Amino acid sequence: MVYERFGSRQGFVRFFFYGCLALLGTYRRFSSEQPKRGQRLVFVCSGNICRSPLAEVYAQSLGWEAASCGLNCGDDHPADPRARDFALGQGMSLESHRTVNVRHFHFGDNDFVVVMEPSHTSSFQTKVGDDYPIALAGSYCKKRNPYIHDPYNCCDEFFNHCEHRVMEAVRGLCG
Repeated sequence: MVYERFGSRQGFVRFFFYGCLALLGTYRRFSSEQPKRGQRLVFVCSGNICRSPLAEVYAQSLGWEAASCGLNCGDDHPADPRARDFALGQGMSLESHRTVNVRHFHFGDNDFVVVMEPSHTSSFQTKVGDDYPIALAGSYCKKRNPYIHDPYNCCDEFFNHCEHRVMEAVRGLCG
């Protein structure tokens, strides 16, 4: 059950740890702001192959300008095959997606940055700076939790669960 619901034991611990910190208000500044029309949503995750590319194409399908990049990836790699299949099942395509490392991404003055995990906030600020509003994607889900686990090395059931949470977060952000 742990693997299907949380991806791994570590994912289970992080989900509850970050959830408790959120209840204490630790991440309030990363979950209270809504993007404004005209702002580009920039979705950031670790590898830019599972979570952030799906968030990008889903936000675009909802009429928002969106892009994505990764904190710990190389450039020009395709999306994960399971992410491509999942997107296709939702009526979207990740076939043209190519990874971009956050250090090579061109940020604009009006970007609204959305990260998938609390640890991504400090990593992003270290690599890019703190000139951009940053939000935690999971804080915009119906059942708020600031942590959306990386599904890359997880079972298919959890992978799909995670990608559904990413889509729910985008709906919450764009709604």
